[in-house]
Amino acid sequence: MLRNYFKVALRNLLRNLSYSVINLVGLAIGLACCLSIYLFVRDEFQYDRFLPKADRIYRVVNQRTAEGKQNQFAVTPPAYGPALKTNFPEVEQMVRLFTVQKPLVIYQDKKSAESDIMLADSTFFDVFDFPLLRGNPKEVLLGMNTLVISESLARKFFGNEDPVNKLLTIGGPGATPFRVTGVMKDLPVQSHLKVNAVGSFSTLKPLVGAERLESWRWQQFYTYIVLRSGTDAARLQAKLPDLLTRFAKPELDKIGLSYQTRLQAVTDIHLRSSELEYDNAQKGNIRYVYALMLIAVFALLIACFNFMNLSTARSLTRAKEVGLRKTIGAGRQQLMKQFLGESFLLTTLAMMVGIAITALLLPYFNNWVNKSLSLIVLWQPPLLAGLVLAVLVVAGLAGLYPAFFLSGFQPVQVLTGHRVETPKRGAVSVRKTLVVLQFTASTVLIIGTGVVFSQLRYIQQKDLGFADEQVIVLPLRTDAMRKGYEALKTDLLRNPSIRAATACYGIPGGTFAGDGIRLPGKTEETATNMFIIDPDYIPTMGMQLVAGRNFSREFGTDLNEAFILNETAVRAFGFGSPQQALGQVLSWPKWEAAYPGDTLKRGRVIGVVKDFNYKSLHQKVEPVVMHQFPVAFSSLVLRVQPTNLPTALDFLKEKWRTQAPDWPFDYQVVDQEFAQFYRSEQLFGKLFSLFTTLSILIAGLGLFGLATFMAQQRTKEIGVRKVLGASVASLVVLLSKDFLKLVVIAIGLASPLAWYAMNNWLADFAYRIDLEWWMFALAALLAVGIALLTVSFQSVKASLMNPVKSLKSE
Repeated sequence: MLRNYFKVALRNLLRNLSYSVINLVGLAIGLACCLSIYLFVRDEFQYDRFLPKADRIYRVVNQRTAEGKQNQFAVTPPAYGPALKTNFPEVEQMVRLFTVQKPLVIYQDKKSAESDIMLADSTFFDVFDFPLLRGNPKEVLLGMNTLVISESLARKFFGNEDPVNKLLTIGGPGATPFRVTGVMKDLPVQSHLKVNAVGSFSTLKPLVGAERLESWRWQQFYTYIVLRSGTDAARLQAKLPDLLTRFAKPELDKIGLSYQTRLQAVTDIHLRSSELEYDNAQKGNIRYVYALMLIAVFALLIACFNFMNLSTARSLTRAKEVGLRKTIGAGRQQLMKQFLGESFLLTTLAMMVGIAITALLLPYFNNWVNKSLSLIVLWQPPLLAGLVLAVLVVAGLAGLYPAFFLSGFQPVQVLTGHRVETPKRGAVSVRKTLVVLQFTASTVLIIGTGVVFSQLRYIQQKDLGFADEQVIVLPLRTDAMRKGYEALKTDLLRNPSIRAATACYGIPGGTFAGDGIRLPGKTEETATNMFIIDPDYIPTMGMQLVAGRNFSREFGTDLNEAFILNETAVRAFGFGSPQQALGQVLSWPKWEAAYPGDTLKRGRVIGVVKDFNYKSLHQKVEPVVMHQFPVAFSSLVLRVQPTNLPTALDFLKEKWRTQAPDWPFDYQVVDQEFAQFYRSEQLFGKLFSLFTTLSILIAGLGLFGLATFMAQQRTKEIGVRKVLGASVASLVVLLSKDFLKLVVIAIGLASPLAWYAMNNWLADFAYRIDLEWWMFALAALLAVGIALLTVSFQSVKASLMNPVKSLKSE
């Protein structure tokens, strides 16, 4: 019996080859979409799950409130970790991480600036359990200036030598060398932490002072804890406010700060940290992952709807077959098994083709999304079982209704020539409902793609309040560069490729200071963001003063007695208008720990600069205080002539060799740094557009097949109309209008759904486009155009047929 079912199914597929191909290709593309998205989503959800204690590791993150503003930070003060370990028995272990900003690493004659280097408590390997190739995990970070390096860094600096007990200098010539005590296996790609080397935390103590390591306000540390088995993280989190009240509040009240702390599961860090600032994690976005999963469901459902539409539409061609089978004794269950078997056969073939398409295009897809996805994971027993289940579900979903419908024909009706119609629910047939659902999903995706790319274009074109193009940032790596920055600027400006130069600590899109400032009449500090600049900074960056003046070398007091605010700071500090802010007295406690002997800097506001976006457009502009403090300068910012960037870089590379011969040439381009803020949005936009295009293609294939069948069913009618004088245009309209009505209904359903979804997506941006009516109108025209193009091809073809042949067709 099964053999007979298979033969009949195969013969039917071959007999109706065009419809079989349309169904096969549509299902294959839908399944290829699902497979590609599955591989991507699976990779995103795998982050940090390789850790043995992944279910018990949490990162401590803070929501900081100051002057009524709230910001969420991935960093915490250094006192927090030890306080958690001491005061809560639920905490089994804790570790603090302090990132070292791309230091120069030296071993003998080998030198390289390396990233992903940090200092950590000796409990680092107790918390994360990263495997060591050399060294005892409980001892490798004991004592000062001990260091564990990755196997990649070991190969780079030591080749085949044993690195253990070798000395590796981190921080450039003159820095105290670290003794290598262990070699760590390179971390998997799915780790939110990227670790090239980790040094002992005790090394930090003599550099910053023991008192600062007990601070509750210096937020520059990543704190992780391991909870004891059976601990409820939510219950522990509820106790944290009391800890802050006991230990942190007295210190924080002095600067007008308050914290709210939460515990973030380590497995959530990659996908659920988009709102966190000062985060060194490899970030994804859970909302984008869910959106891609929804697109995968849409693509598969559209393909299944195609199958159901074409199967029910072709029912008349098989009505006599069903009637005859029932007459000779076939039961309804047998017929349903046969039709479901055909669905299973087609779905199995489609899955094989879909896997082949995915395998063929996966290298290009990997390059596109910067991943190393592989189909090998599909052959793991659980996933292989999932593939089989997917085939069964899709075959059932696509074939159940056609099987139920076809097996329900009455032999008397079909064998006596009575017309067999698709059952109706209300006034709308199932087939028409499926077409509407197809184009509803497609139109939602079209609108979504348009909104995503409009927002990305808005981000790229928005006036940030400063000129970010052709701006190069050079780090001041040596003491000579830092002390002689004025002479270096003068030297560089002699080159015609360089238009302007400035020294600073604070770059839009990069690092800047966060510190406290004292306002008139207040003894406590007000938290603010701080840009430490020289008099050339504002003109070099193309910023605009809205009141007062810039710093000037002609005013000797500007160095120690002058401040410039942005417009937001004027409002936040209660100074009224920019003009009213001029002359207001501010005080800043100098960084005494870093620069001994300094005290309070007191001065007046001499200018107000127009607000500029120095963070991502996801966030609103916050208060900024600008002032001069040359000993803190860390970078040189250069504006280059528009067409001379390569020439300028060659020149700067030559100069670098004379200024910092021990350091590799290193630079940043400001507009490229800003682009990094929107990397996940750019990736989402590309993926959204790709899978939207494929979903529309699947819908178009189904509509093409349905239009072909309907044209064939009306062949005689078309011939009669042509003989009676109907024009080709009128026949095209006749054959197309029913489909276009369905597309118009789909547009009406899709528009509010798309508005709701995209309005929620745009809510993540502080600066965003408005959803305009023309976006929906344009998407509607595109959907109608796709449907019209698809249907009209078959309509025109049928209308041009010789009426003599049309009338002889029956």
